[in-house]
Amino acid sequence: MGFINTDYWRHNRNIYLTIEYIGLLSITVTYGCSQRRADSLSEGDFRKLQLTGGSTMIVSLPKTWVKGNRLDKGDVVSIEELASGDLRISPMQGKDAKTCVSIDCCSLTVGLVDLLIGAYLSGTNTIEVKCDQKIPRSVRNNIRDFLRDTRGMEIEDDTEKLIRIVSILNPSELRLQVSINRMYILISSLVNDAFEVLNGEDIDLLSDIQDRERQIDARRLLVERQVASALKNPSVEKKLKVDRYTAMEHANIARVLERMGDHAARLAVLVRDNSQLVQSKTTELPLLAIPTWAQALKTLVHNMYTKDVNIIHEAKTSLVALMAEIETSESDLWTGRKSAERLFCEFQISESIRRLCAYGINFAEALLNMLMHERLESV
Repeated sequence: MGFINTDYWRHNRNIYLTIEYIGLLSITVTYGCSQRRADSLSEGDFRKLQLTGGSTMIVSLPKTWVKGNRLDKGDVVSIEELASGDLRISPMQGKDAKTCVSIDCCSLTVGLVDLLIGAYLSGTNTIEVKCDQKIPRSVRNNIRDFLRDTRGMEIEDDTEKLIRIVSILNPSELRLQVSINRMYILISSLVNDAFEVLNGEDIDLLSDIQDRERQIDARRLLVERQVASALKNPSVEKKLKVDRYTAMEHANIARVLERMGDHAARLAVLVRDNSQLVQSKTTELPLLAIPTWAQALKTLVHNMYTKDVNIIHEAKTSLVALMAEIETSESDLWTGRKSAERLFCEFQISESIRRLCAYGINFAEALLNMLMHERLESV
């Protein structure tokens, strides 16, 4: 059985349990890293704590779980206390087990990139693209695009019939907040550069719109890959210093920022291609809303660290009011006497700015959800 001294456990959150003897059926623990979940273990299984030696509490581990993880007498398992107060017992063996996804590109006519992205998001260590015949050039082009649009993946082996792609980035090495910050910087730069061009700056400021948009998309994919790894692997979750709920909210924020990035890129393209046509003044709506939006977004990102609920709510309220003002100004657009081309272009610009505000509101709501989750207390 595993021996847990309660006094020792109170002061040591991460200790190891030595298996002296495995017997009986099951206990209520969170099972981790098992290659085979025993069908005989139901969610309603419970076991009583037993007192031995006057101060040591012990409980038996499920025999089927032990066998499924190929453990034996004397092996070591790790014990972690979760934020919920539960204990998670995980086998030390198999923690570094690698995973692989194989894709037969010969059986595909379209959709290879989607499958590669799906494998990447699953958190796999290796992706093998195979073919019974020589791998076509189009497949190699798809793989090149995939490597360009993701982070931490490289080709390890490249032959006529096999391309092996491996992960060189440990998912726990890069904090989720780092990618969120990078997405924020890229989005802000796109919008601010578009604003400056309308103020008379050189249009070359918008020469790399597509590259910045790809970087935003790549960061979103990286966050989702890390979150998937954290959900599957307790050690990754611990090293990232997030619980499962917070990890999922980070993925939600990354998706919100990606959509915000789409509209930032759309705004930049509209300004780049129609700078001579657009006659909207930066001192009037909708362009006047850009500095206010930028300040609100900066406040939200900053408060992912400071966690001030009142400031986050104020930023959200300002964005809601800003959206209403933009919608009113859009109604006024149709009352003037302008050319159809100019009118349509200015309306598209206004719509993108309005949607930037809308996604900023979604960002604020996700932050508030995270902060309220942190305040959960047992009663």
